[in-house]
Amino acid sequence: MTASGRVESGSSKLQFNPAKSLKKSKLIARVIGVDRVKVQTSLLEGLSVKAIADIEKALGIDQKTFLLISGMSKATLSRRKEAGRLTPDESSKVYRFAQLYDLVKAMMLDDDEKARDWLQTPEPLFGGKTPLEYARTEFGAKEVEDLIGRIRHGVFS
Repeated sequence: MTASGRVESGSSKLQFNPAKSLKKSKLIARVIGVDRVKVQTSLLEGLSVKAIADIEKALGIDQKTFLLISGMSKATLSRRKEAGRLTPDESSKVYRFAQLYDLVKAMMLDDDEKARDWLQTPEPLFGGKTPLEYARTEFGAKEVEDLIGRIRHGVFS
């Protein structure tokens, strides 16, 4: 990727357009069940427990990995499945991972497989943890977002 945002692929050059890429991605809307304008209300009311399956599928992870990165226990997940809804805090964590996925997918020019690989590849800047593991906290998620921004803008230091 060049500093101008172009990705050179063989003899052709692809222009990165974040607005277009993010518009195409529907993961946040699918996880939340509404458009992005209603995100805050949906998070406060608690997302449907089905959002977990959506995020697991998008990220290409199993339930064990989801429990690890979300900090949720099996017992808590069972209770949430019975209730049908996540708490606002749990909903915010699911949203955080959906948002990171959308950012990485845009960076990878809408390539789902490359986005999943990037999120699951250990990163030296994160002490050898994957971006998904590092994003377990709000601080870690902001650090991952910062790295994504630096990569997209060609700032690697």
